[in-house]
Amino acid sequence: MENTPPRSLYVAFDTFPAPKGAAVHIREFSQTLFGMMPPGLLLTLGTSELPSWQLEEDLQIRRLVSQTDNFLQRTIEFSKFVGRHVETVKESLQIAHFRDPWGGLPIVRCESRKFKTVFEVNALPSIELPAKYPGVSHSTLDKIRNIELECLEKADIIVCPSQTIKNFLESLGIDAGRVEVISNGADVPVEMPEKPEGAPDRYLFYFGAVQPWQGLEVLFKAMQFLQDFSNLALVLCVSGSKPRLKYLQKLAERMGINERLVWNLRFKQPEVHRWLAHAAISVAPLVECSRNLVQGCCPLKIVESMAYAIPVVASDIPVVRELISHQQEGWLVRPDRPAELARAIRVLLNNQQQARQLGIAAQKLVAERLTWQASRQRLQQIYAKL
Repeated sequence: MENTPPRSLYVAFDTFPAPKGAAVHIREFSQTLFGMMPPGLLLTLGTSELPSWQLEEDLQIRRLVSQTDNFLQRTIEFSKFVGRHVETVKESLQIAHFRDPWGGLPIVRCESRKFKTVFEVNALPSIELPAKYPGVSHSTLDKIRNIELECLEKADIIVCPSQTIKNFLESLGIDAGRVEVISNGADVPVEMPEKPEGAPDRYLFYFGAVQPWQGLEVLFKAMQFLQDFSNLALVLCVSGSKPRLKYLQKLAERMGINERLVWNLRFKQPEVHRWLAHAAISVAPLVECSRNLVQGCCPLKIVESMAYAIPVVASDIPVVRELISHQQEGWLVRPDRPAELARAIRVLLNNQQQARQLGIAAQKLVAERLTWQASRQRLQQIYAKL
């Protein structure tokens, strides 16, 4: 493989592998591409614990380990990193699939390219960055939007995980015929994993990243309304920046709920699923913001919870309604309302039969429409069309 030019390229401005939903998506989609068109080249971010170069049968992985803490500087480094590799392999490439404008720009600008391109839009930095970096300037955001639009306009096909995102892309002037919706997926377990040693008898479960739009502050406030459930814990299997995690841990202390929280940081997916499989309720308290309402998303935590037949309590916003209906496959509450979130949790804790019925219905829906196999088949059809 080392001396065989790649026919397919997958690019992601993410650390891979990693204990978060993006890594699951990268794994599923990149394996689909490389399985259909080997040999493959995967370009991602890396860490000091991961090899910068890795060879696995028909797959070569190259990772950029950046030494800078500045986000925008890392994006520039990554673009240059991708550009160097694209120039080296462009004659053999048939398809290049990218997840972000940083890796996409050198691909769509590649001179005399003959390969086809797929832009997988899970998020747009121009919308997400202000939530993470409130001080980012308008001029910087304008430049980022222009990069996004160039990638959107020049890509042969655009793939996104929800109709909400597709609607937003159409509002930018992107032709709907070039945008394909492929939802996140999950695998229904053949058998349930054992309960983790030391797990609480009864617990709510949140897993995933901890960005402000995920709504953990709302969930913490809801826990204050559930103090009468003396044996109820909240288990958090999360990943995120150290400052954000430290802030949330101190917030829990100030709110007097820290003793009821179980923090599991950066667990691998199999371990996360062990905790998920034995939760009383899985919670996805997404907040009302541009990232969730305008741009959209497809919360993997919801789909995976449904696959395990764990009742889901989530915010009633369009991207969630694409996955579940209120009191049919889950329980929806108005976002940013801790008291309503706590009330919904209370209803299901006190009515275990109803909670089980919601979980069973959700699992059935996943098995019928939301498996990774179905998503991979849709993606294979797009590659074949290209």
